[in-house]
Amino acid sequence: MSVAAANSGRKAQVASSFGAVSEGYATAAGMQRLIAGRLAGRISDGDLPDSPRVLEVGCGTGFLTEALRLAIGGAWVVSDIAAPMVESCRSHLGDPGGAQFLVMDAERPAVAGGFDLVCSNLVFQWLDNLQGCIRQLTELLAPGGRLAFSTLAAGSLDEWRQAHLALELPPPTPEYPNAEALASMLGGALLEEEEFVQNYQSAHAFATALKAIGAQTPAPGRQPLPGGALRRVLRSLDGREGVSITYRVAYGVYTKGAE
Repeated sequence: MSVAAANSGRKAQVASSFGAVSEGYATAAGMQRLIAGRLAGRISDGDLPDSPRVLEVGCGTGFLTEALRLAIGGAWVVSDIAAPMVESCRSHLGDPGGAQFLVMDAERPAVAGGFDLVCSNLVFQWLDNLQGCIRQLTELLAPGGRLAFSTLAAGSLDEWRQAHLALELPPPTPEYPNAEALASMLGGALLEEEEFVQNYQSAHAFATALKAIGAQTPAPGRQPLPGGALRRVLRSLDGREGVSITYRVAYGVYTKGAE
């Protein structure tokens, strides 16, 4: 199988996994909602035109859209790779005027440029070619326009990774970029990092929580573990007082022409 075919198959799997949980995502994804609010605050604190032209990639059910749209106004193109997520977002927002809803792969943007803002909440960790996607998205910006995002960074889900490695099993998570790697992709970008620790009653509860938000697709080139191997990982991760999982979130704001 070619690399392109493998990537295409994984993209379909990601879209299917997220699409399948669109109805319950808003209830299950508490941390994603929290981070969307923090990203929205960073965006609205900056300078934007009075009625900006905005592209959102990976809208999900609308956490960032809802937190930001009323604050900054403007004309929005709201997109996600999973069609059910786009419809959930549209429905949640009441199909607002001034917004176009689009099923679109962030790595193959099918829109004209000239955006004052391109924004994305916790999507970049799912991309096959992050650097290439960032380049494409920045090309869609108007002069002085901004790309603003949050993404998982190095150190995220490290407890989950280490449980796999201790059993000599391949971790399903990708190698998340550190701040230096992200900065090298974004000349002149403002980067911040924040750490969250999520507590779960058990390793099984953690795995169930991942599935509830559609986040079970393994990294490129990896396959889901067989049931027996997965149960070994879960047993090794379990602690007497539950399981704590670390998430490191990077926030980036790039301004076109500020390099």
